[in-house]
Amino acid sequence: MKRNEEIVQLSHGIMLDITDSRLPLHNVLLKASRLSLLLDIPKNVELFQTWAKYAEQNQFALDAYRDNISSAKDPNVSVSSSNPNQYVMSNHGNIMERSGIRNDAQKRVATISGYRTLTYNFALGVYNKWQFGSTAQTIFEKKRARVEPVLERIFPDTSQRLNSIDQNLLSSNSEDWKNAVASCRALLMDIADLLNPPKEASDKGKYINRLKDYVSPKIASTTKKKLTKTYFDELKARIEYTMDLTQSGSHQGRPLKEEAEDVVLHTYLVIAELMQIYADEDKKERTEQLLKALEEQKKDNEPPKPVKPKEK
Repeated sequence: MKRNEEIVQLSHGIMLDITDSRLPLHNVLLKASRLSLLLDIPKNVELFQTWAKYAEQNQFALDAYRDNISSAKDPNVSVSSSNPNQYVMSNHGNIMERSGIRNDAQKRVATISGYRTLTYNFALGVYNKWQFGSTAQTIFEKKRARVEPVLERIFPDTSQRLNSIDQNLLSSNSEDWKNAVASCRALLMDIADLLNPPKEASDKGKYINRLKDYVSPKIASTTKKKLTKTYFDELKARIEYTMDLTQSGSHQGRPLKEEAEDVVLHTYLVIAELMQIYADEDKKERTEQLLKALEEQKKDNEPPKPVKPKEK
């Protein structure tokens, strides 16, 4: 099961566990701790584990209170006097004991209710965010599935490189986010060197411009050509921005995770466009080669023409 699918299912299951009382609360809280682990929120992992311990203790105490409150009932004793003029009062019995049990139970119930409400709201927020994210990621994965086979014909290690980028984004370390951006830049440079090699040494760093030059004459639609150019320009600006941040040695110069994700997203969009054009060009070239081969084969199979008689 993919990570985003597991997050959606687990968060939805936690909400059902709470609303339908399918599991004891301390078990639900342990599931919330596991959900936090998937989301890479270490503080919540520990928090929900602590809540689970207290929830189980409080529930045990509440169950014990039910027995104690029964035991603290006043005995059914009738007090009377043989003197009709004497008023006899019974003692207060166990009222103070029952009051103490009730007050302590109310506090524990309030604590458990708080755990339940906060956990439900946490699961609901995660579900709403990742349910949409799951749809977006499905579209993203379809784009990658279409691109990857074509790209692997050029670079056999494509799958490894793309997986490395994804894993860096899942990390909580800003250094890994920087590496994801650097990997995108390296992949684009390699593609540019293949599709439109630099003519001079100074062109080596102008990989975005070389990619635009490769794409531009191959797109007939003016509108699509402008849109593709916008993709390239946006990607160039984002890569340069994040790479400039990382030139300094301080950790303040590390890109935010959202910025790294934007670079990866635009990189995939650009590569998808490049690979579609490359695939079309490759298909066209192979079709021309096939037609040429068939034409030559046809010539080879033609019967010899009769020799014209010599003129007298």
